[in-house]
Amino acid sequence: MDVIDLLIQQHREADALFEAFRNTQDDASKKELCIQLAEALTLHATIEERWIYPVARRVIGEDKIQHSEEEHGEMKRLIADMLRSRNDMNAVGGIVNELERVVKSHVTDEEQNVLPQFGQKVTEQEIGMSCKDIVRTASDVRKEEMSKLQGEASI
Repeated sequence: MDVIDLLIQQHREADALFEAFRNTQDDASKKELCIQLAEALTLHATIEERWIYPVARRVIGEDKIQHSEEEHGEMKRLIADMLRSRNDMNAVGGIVNELERVVKSHVTDEEQNVLPQFGQKVTEQEIGMSCKDIVRTASDVRKEEMSKLQGEASI
């Protein structure tokens, strides 16, 4: 599996988590899905921000990547809101809907515009790590990012 396959796989996993949230009636399950969504999206954003965007900026252009980074900022804000509100399922439902809208827009743009160009122009050597090493390192970084988000959520 290369890094593009990994990112697309993560997109499908996020879709499945959003669908599970919509189809779940149990509040405890919804709270757990909020955490799973936060962790999955944070891991994905970490991989893109640390390894994909720096290289993509050179080969695709600043404008496309800046737009993607702005979407990441919006997602992070919504994730913090979701974690902060996860004991109020009425509020969380609206936040998750908005988060899903932002993620779907980001995924569509990424899969149609960014990843095809990236895949044609970039090798694993240019990224500087194998897909397996990226996932391992990003998992450690995700833990730090989740701590920050949970800290923001408690404010």
